[in-house]
Amino acid sequence: MNGLIEHGKGLGRTLGFPTANIRADVESDCENGVYAGAIWVEFEPLPRPAMINQGTHPTAPEGKPTIEAYILDYQGDLYGQRVRVEYLKWLRPERRFESLDALKAQLARDVEATRAWAALSGMEWMSAE
Repeated sequence: MNGLIEHGKGLGRTLGFPTANIRADVESDCENGVYAGAIWVEFEPLPRPAMINQGTHPTAPEGKPTIEAYILDYQGDLYGQRVRVEYLKWLRPERRFESLDALKAQLARDVEATRAWAALSGMEWMSAE
């Protein structure tokens, strides 16, 4: 899927997992949930590993459904840039958590699962900045 990075509601940043919110060019037909995947940022030659969430964010449901990516070890401003996203490994379905702390703990586990997948994937990744 291709899309443009736009501002979201900032919850990921508050939880310690800043995400790139992607306004997709076409609607995704993938199931809502969390995936390990790859994101290609325009003007960069290699993909970066990312934890991708697609869904309605049931723990904090304000706003429209989103596609967002936490790019592992990325520091920088992506607003207004185009990206290509590939969902490569299903991690878990979307679900509601009893608190933001419980969501944060699960996100940490999801990031570790994404790191493990990226390490085993055999893809050539952009190095951390």
